[in-house]
Amino acid sequence: MCQDIVIVQKHNVFAGFTTRPSVGAQRRVVLAKTAAEHGGAAVRLSLVHGRAVAEVTLSEVMRAQDGIIDYEDTDAAITDQKNVVLTSGHGDCLPVYLYDPTVPAIGLAHAGWRGTLNNIASATARSMVRKYSCKPKNLRAWIGPGIGRCCFEVSADVAQAFYSTFAWSSDYIDPSPDGKFHIDLKGINHRQLSDCGIAAIESSDLCTVCRSDLFYSYRRNREQERMLAYIYLKGDCR
Repeated sequence: MCQDIVIVQKHNVFAGFTTRPSVGAQRRVVLAKTAAEHGGAAVRLSLVHGRAVAEVTLSEVMRAQDGIIDYEDTDAAITDQKNVVLTSGHGDCLPVYLYDPTVPAIGLAHAGWRGTLNNIASATARSMVRKYSCKPKNLRAWIGPGIGRCCFEVSADVAQAFYSTFAWSSDYIDPSPDGKFHIDLKGINHRQLSDCGIAAIESSDLCTVCRSDLFYSYRRNREQERMLAYIYLKGDCR
């Protein structure tokens, strides 16, 4: 059963995020099969919460095995190739989708708290500017479902890492009387993208921890299943 949340649907781009009726890895197989039938492939990222961004080129698509392109130690990907599905698995970490309709080109980043500290969202946007000559004013960004400020409670060392990295981070951190802190990862990623010159940014208000009816969550109860974030440029035949 496919009950994906539609993140963006326009004439030449589609992005989605799976919900509980679907297991992310299985959804990727279906997407890869469909993409391969149209001369494309699906990208599978081996996530390490870093800032490496892979560029998916035509030559890599042509070498894809079983419709899958694997990237090791990589948390984001970009492409200007049609029928190439960028995918990443999510337990509570944020998916950040990017789209430039003028090139066209797309990007997808996996932003947990470590990736957010590493500026993975802005690294992905800047890679699109560098590789495809995208202009920040033309980029559109969507921050998808993920752990919300309500549920992302951390210890002082994590909060201090944000305080030390971003001078403005106190706007997105709430200290608690018990010595814990609540951090707004969606707000921080929004700020990072805005600082890149991107004006068109939308954020989902869905929290993966709160919405047990919709999402798996590692933070909530150590569920091992993952949601799948994905985005692709439609080919002429799709």
